[in-house]
Amino acid sequence: MNIIGYLDRLSFLPGDVLRARFSTTAAAFSAELVRLYNGDDHPLGPGVDIRPVTSELDGRSFPGREQPLRAGSSIVIAETPLPAGTDALELSLAFLPTLPEAGHRQSVVSLRQGEAVVSEAAIGADGRLELAAAGRAVTAGPVVRGRWYELTLHVTGGVAGLRVSAAQGERLDLSLPAALDPGRPLGLTFAATGSPARDHFNGRIDSPRLLAAPSQVLAEWDFGPSTTLRRIANRVGGGFDGRSVNFPLRACLGRAGAADDVDPRLAPAAYNAVHFHDDDLDDAGWEDDVVLTLPSHLPSGVYGLRVRAGDGTEDTLPFVLTPGERREKVLLVLPTFAYLAYSCEHVMADAGSRDYLKGVGIEQPPDFGGNKHDAFLLASGLRSLYDVHTDQSGVCFTSLRKPLPNVRHDHRWAAVAGGPTSAHQFSADLHLVAWLTAQGVGFDVVTDEEVHRQGVAALRPYRVVLTGSHPEYPTTPMMAAYEQYLAGGGRLMYMGGNGFYWVTSVDPEEGHTIEIRRTAGIRAWQPEPGEWHHATTGELGGLWRLRGRAPQRMLGVGMASQGFDVNRPYDVVADPADPRVAFVFDGVDLSSGRIGDFPSMVNGHGAAGVEIDRADPALGTPDDTIVLATATGFSRAYGLDPVEVALPDGCYDGTTSDKVRCDLVVLPKPEGGAVFSTGSIAWCGSLLVNGGDNDVSAVTRNVLRAFLHLDELPFAGDRRG
Repeated sequence: MNIIGYLDRLSFLPGDVLRARFSTTAAAFSAELVRLYNGDDHPLGPGVDIRPVTSELDGRSFPGREQPLRAGSSIVIAETPLPAGTDALELSLAFLPTLPEAGHRQSVVSLRQGEAVVSEAAIGADGRLELAAAGRAVTAGPVVRGRWYELTLHVTGGVAGLRVSAAQGERLDLSLPAALDPGRPLGLTFAATGSPARDHFNGRIDSPRLLAAPSQVLAEWDFGPSTTLRRIANRVGGGFDGRSVNFPLRACLGRAGAADDVDPRLAPAAYNAVHFHDDDLDDAGWEDDVVLTLPSHLPSGVYGLRVRAGDGTEDTLPFVLTPGERREKVLLVLPTFAYLAYSCEHVMADAGSRDYLKGVGIEQPPDFGGNKHDAFLLASGLRSLYDVHTDQSGVCFTSLRKPLPNVRHDHRWAAVAGGPTSAHQFSADLHLVAWLTAQGVGFDVVTDEEVHRQGVAALRPYRVVLTGSHPEYPTTPMMAAYEQYLAGGGRLMYMGGNGFYWVTSVDPEEGHTIEIRRTAGIRAWQPEPGEWHHATTGELGGLWRLRGRAPQRMLGVGMASQGFDVNRPYDVVADPADPRVAFVFDGVDLSSGRIGDFPSMVNGHGAAGVEIDRADPALGTPDDTIVLATATGFSRAYGLDPVEVALPDGCYDGTTSDKVRCDLVVLPKPEGGAVFSTGSIAWCGSLLVNGGDNDVSAVTRNVLRAFLHLDELPFAGDRRG
């Protein structure tokens, strides 16, 4: 990897200005606009299809430069004049270290005047408490991970003092000469020091308070629930307002522990702590290198900015061009919030994950390093929503404003049985883009962002809406948009598996950060007890199923299992001659009684796999849902979603549980609307096999044509309003 970058957004309108930022050791690089149809060179498919698009970039060269990633969160309090006559200050707070053995110095809080640090409380690289002032430092005993401490930092008469005590009875006192100039403004930094920031703290800080002697309260900072999480208000006014850097986790439980209610909005006094991490990264802050006004005549589709460094290395940053005034009848919604969730995922780039892969059924884990950005990903400490921080707490925020190395047309996911040859998320969704193009279907493309921001207005103009292969992370406005679209006669083709699963929020303040809390289901981590509500919106996190909105209610199917060893074909269970569903099977060779019984471009043989959904009336599958085909016979690697395990009866996997299955369904909706659900991430990976001449492609084509052209679908029954 010698060049990597990111865009300021993942979707644009024709005529918008695109801004791209890069880091490279090359002296110069070129850039061009391209359109992406297929990025997969899998031998079963049609090959890579990326086409140049004429733009003002053609023939230009751009100077290269390295731009660093500065991870680590903090809160910076603006410098404010001190009251006249101030000759002593006292800062008090509680702190809980979560990684005292981080191996680097960690600043808990520092008082500063200009570039000078007046006094600072820190944890040394050896885990010992430290007081720093006037260029000197003294240390005391070590702090203990996971223990709350009361801290008082004071400056009086040219002396800085630090007192730290814990409920267990230990007390530490340190002092040093210090220089406080009462005529100069004072600022503070929590969880870091210096500019640019360094020595980031891992842990929590609760209820900080600043006084001027003898007892004048200058500031009491609000670390609790807020709709403007980046702004840190001083409750007593008079300056000393602040702003968070790199989006630390606000509204956490503090030293008092759990309150009578677990909703921070109903118990704000208990949720007045902030959890900081030395690897938080909300905004890389890189400067623009390429600025392009997108041609106004371009049709909606998936595009990319392709750059090439002088040594021949390249990177392509994908984006969606949403429709302008001209609209097609078919809309593809790319699940970009799911792309973000996986965007910097470590497990499949880290050779240390081999044991994990064996645990999910892959006997011979593939070689790693197959993706060109893997080394950068690991070296830079980027994190996804599937990773944990350095202190082992879960990552619940991720952002657009940083490199997203997994969101590339040629990215491969090592977890699946196909190893480096298997596409996933964005690269897999290009299979659907290529298939629609090959079918001659006119279609527009938008992203989750448009559906979240515009609601049903983003969907309503279209006769048919298709999802991507893994739309796992919808927000509350998105759920409402799809439900309203279907209630108004819309027709939805759910082309994936494990969709509409996690409750997702978008930071309303700046809009580039999403949040989740993994409270149940298949999860890589889970939040601390009592911290299941989102900081960004206040809503309860976790599974949509546990919010009373199981996917089965809307789609007919919902998450059943995941497994990465092999796929399975579907067995046709509906009568192909049934007039309600005959259009689905029109012209399809059903002599074997199966669909998708051939090698797939995703995860090997079969069209049902990776993550699979099932119909279930107990979870809300409507009575008039028609199950067309069912895939069973999955291996032990396909474990039942843990939220399904009510009693430990040993029936938890594809060999023992009848709940581990994949159902292909259609169901009517009001006003002539309908849903077709594949229930499988691997379905789209079968569309292009044999040039699209296969039964998965034929079934999909039949449904799309019927949804487009039939005013009344034959299975609609009485669902007319």
